[in-house]
Amino acid sequence: MKLRLGSVLPNLLLLVCATLLSLGVVEVCVRTFMPQKLYRFPRGLFSADPERIYRLTPGFKGILKNPEYTTHLRFNSLGFRGPEIRAKPLGGKRILVLGDSFVSALNVEEVETFTSILEARLNGESGTTNVEVVNAGTPGYGTWHELEALRTLGPKLSPDLVIICVYVGNDLTDNLNPRASKVKDGFLVGEESRAGILPYELRAWLQRNSMSYVLLWQGWGQIRSLVGLKSIDPLLPLKDIFSLEPPTRTAKGYSVSRQYLRELKSLAEGHFPVLVVLIPTEVQVYPQPFWQQIGRQGVSKADYDLDLPDRTWSEMVRGLDMEVLDLLPGFRAEAGGGYLYMSLDGHLSKRGNKIAGEAIAEAAKSMLEGNVESH
Repeated sequence: MKLRLGSVLPNLLLLVCATLLSLGVVEVCVRTFMPQKLYRFPRGLFSADPERIYRLTPGFKGILKNPEYTTHLRFNSLGFRGPEIRAKPLGGKRILVLGDSFVSALNVEEVETFTSILEARLNGESGTTNVEVVNAGTPGYGTWHELEALRTLGPKLSPDLVIICVYVGNDLTDNLNPRASKVKDGFLVGEESRAGILPYELRAWLQRNSMSYVLLWQGWGQIRSLVGLKSIDPLLPLKDIFSLEPPTRTAKGYSVSRQYLRELKSLAEGHFPVLVVLIPTEVQVYPQPFWQQIGRQGVSKADYDLDLPDRTWSEMVRGLDMEVLDLLPGFRAEAGGGYLYMSLDGHLSKRGNKIAGEAIAEAAKSMLEGNVESH
């Protein structure tokens, strides 16, 4: 028995080493030639919050690394990206910007975020430092989170203008299930973990660290039908919001979002004006890849309208007598220059943030001056 065990162990060890080496080679190749988007947030970036489920951790400092960028992060005592909120000077103005990861913009340096560009533009035109822009963006937030944040922050910060940023790509989904995410072991995770072949903890670790795992998982979603399982359509979230015959969940998402906006307006009334800014998806600005994939699926382009989400949100906001700025036309006008989104990360590039900040500055300036125009 000892002899047999002694002959098996070296072979088993050799097999394990060969397997690990092969996996390592695959990982290096994927990272070099087909980089994938990993869970990008460092441990401790998020912490639990009794009102909003979670928030960015007050006082956190760290570095965020990705194949496309390396950024330096700092959060003040309120859990917002940027310096501590200063006392408002006599005659000074404060703008509070609420939104998701497009607002926090962790993929660019702090000075390159559109909130910083908004502040610099408004102060540059006036030749003062009287305008302070507070970046209260938090990854994964939807309108419900922003409403709850405003309940606390409104009285505390006394803003002169509140900007609510809507990312039309997923805010409907976020609003349908605002409690879908929570903080676990310092990471932001889904509230309910799906069953799988591997233990959830191992899958979560691989999603944070292995690009080859992410690539294989995406491929598995496409070939599930070959083993009798329902395939996963990666275009489905976009098709839902662009479809001329949207599914019931999309209509419900708009209904819930309208209610949150109505509550937000009621909260703001008599205290500060509100501007709703619509941030478009990448495929609305650069549609060719989407149409190509639609074609490969054998689906007609005539069934979809890429402007539909922005029209629907704009009509909804105006119907509540609130101001709205749609960034889509301006982004399309600038699409011929440098790319406005990061190709892997998916959020606004430095140039995208610049274009957004300049457009929002024009709208904010008129509202701060009391000369509210329709956008």
